[in-house]
Amino acid sequence: IPPMPRGQPQIDVCFDIDANGILNVSALEKSTGKEQKITITNDKGRLSQEEIERMVEEAEKYKAEDDANKNRVESKNQLENYCYSLKTSIGSEEVKDKIPADEKSKLDAAIEETISWLDSNPAAEKEEYEEKQKALEGIATPILQSMAGAGGMPGGMPGGMPGGMPDMSGGMPDMGGAGAPPAADPAGGPTIEEID
Repeated sequence: IPPMPRGQPQIDVCFDIDANGILNVSALEKSTGKEQKITITNDKGRLSQEEIERMVEEAEKYKAEDDANKNRVESKNQLENYCYSLKTSIGSEEVKDKIPADEKSKLDAAIEETISWLDSNPAAEKEEYEEKQKALEGIATPILQSMAGAGGMPGGMPGGMPGGMPDMSGGMPDMGGAGAPPAADPAGGPTIEEID
């Protein structure tokens, strides 16, 4: 730019940044038409193509290991959730009186043992967690089934229906016998009637 008095030179400066973060700067002096350009690249702090490819290769190499870790953590969480849900359900008001004391203490001991094993083995393998869950289920399932078989599951009829279901062959009470006709063989089991 030639020397000029103050306030006379007029310079247009354009800054252009593209998608790759490269800055193009151009300056144009209007009276002489002289133009200068400079390109500034942002290589500092950026990954080169080789580094990107290396990182992708490493990600693929460790994918199997990551999947194994994910499965291991899921198995651990599943066992932990099973322990605490069992503990909650056998401690609830509707259930705790229906389990015999010796079976309840046996189940409590198994749950506590599993929880302490979980705390002391945070990095165990997936198979070990699954094995522990199967062992705990082996203890808990028969106890819970015997409780359910006694008719004491929460939400069911406590103690079952005393005396069984009443005989409804003559229709519902106070319906004047307008119910289903009696079956030919009452001991032959229940029958299904179509109702419109």
